[in-house]
Amino acid sequence: MISVSEDSSMGKAVRAPFSLVRLRLTDFRNYASVDVDLREGLNLAIGPNGQGKTNLLEAIYLLGTSRLLRGTRDLEAVREGTVRARAEGTLAEFGTELAIELEAGTRKRATLNGVGLKRASDLMGRLPVVAFSAADLPVVSGQPSERRLFLDLHLAQLYPAYREHLTQYKRALEQRNALLKLGQDRSMPDELYESWEALLADHGASLRQFRRAFLEDFEPEARSAHAELAEGERLGVTYDPHDAGDTADALAQSLAEHRRSEVARGTTGIGPHRDDLALTIEGREARHFGSQGQQRTAVVSLKLAVLACTERILGAPPILLLDDVFSDLDKVRQSHLLERVRTGCSQVLLTCTDAAQVGSWAMEAGRVMRVLAGTVTIE
Repeated sequence: MISVSEDSSMGKAVRAPFSLVRLRLTDFRNYASVDVDLREGLNLAIGPNGQGKTNLLEAIYLLGTSRLLRGTRDLEAVREGTVRARAEGTLAEFGTELAIELEAGTRKRATLNGVGLKRASDLMGRLPVVAFSAADLPVVSGQPSERRLFLDLHLAQLYPAYREHLTQYKRALEQRNALLKLGQDRSMPDELYESWEALLADHGASLRQFRRAFLEDFEPEARSAHAELAEGERLGVTYDPHDAGDTADALAQSLAEHRRSEVARGTTGIGPHRDDLALTIEGREARHFGSQGQQRTAVVSLKLAVLACTERILGAPPILLLDDVFSDLDKVRQSHLLERVRTGCSQVLLTCTDAAQVGSWAMEAGRVMRVLAGTVTIE
């Protein structure tokens, strides 16, 4: 639960900052057991590559989003030779305890203050996070699924209703696809399809409404950030639906009209699970025509826009996770990010191999954690 106080200077309610005061890991990646105290502001994880710096960020990302940072299978986070991994975090606000367990043969389990949750994703929104890493480039250069995931993850952290629509939509999609495959071998009554199509249409239309509304605020932020980073270069961000089903009725009609052809394919080709986020640089499609430098700038711009929108919507900035960002960003983009770290975030966790990369101010202002072979030493 996030407390709300009255900001007399603004005349509106503001939320207390999101921050972790403690992170505990058991058999997570290369950590047998580690207990780390964190502080508001900057936390630096410094050490050679392959020692476990990114694993600390990944555990926090898991607690915030119920997903692993690098998009790998859950079981890959379980330490070799063990059967179960556990990540626990204590929030500064009220000492709220979050925990997720990963184990072979079962779905990931999440608890809130020791009470089991129905789904691990029910933790989302308790610990909003935004992560920068080398793995982010496919958001611009990759397939539409990468951009849908980008939207879904951040909207699910911001809006419980969006998270519920997304959960129900995926369930209905799975059931309809199963029916379509059965229909390849024998005739299925229309009524069986219609019940799932009604759910797909209802939740799908709501997903598109949320996405469009969010992008109205998001696009100007991303465009402004990109222009600053790239000396006036224009970034375009628009929603690109796969079909014209913006309303529940229109989407239901389209699903019915394509039902027979989709039986032949055995999968649903209509709906927001096929939509895209169209990104352009100077009017040209960033995915195909942007240089790698332009694509990286676009990624940074998108993440900075998420930071700004999250803070405006929730009333406090999310936790910012920066994983070895200096290896992929030039000096201009590094400077822009570090300025944001210094002025606009309540808690930041940053990994690097050399303290000189972040400057003396960071070493003086931040908490320094030396990471070596799955151990963390606080300086």
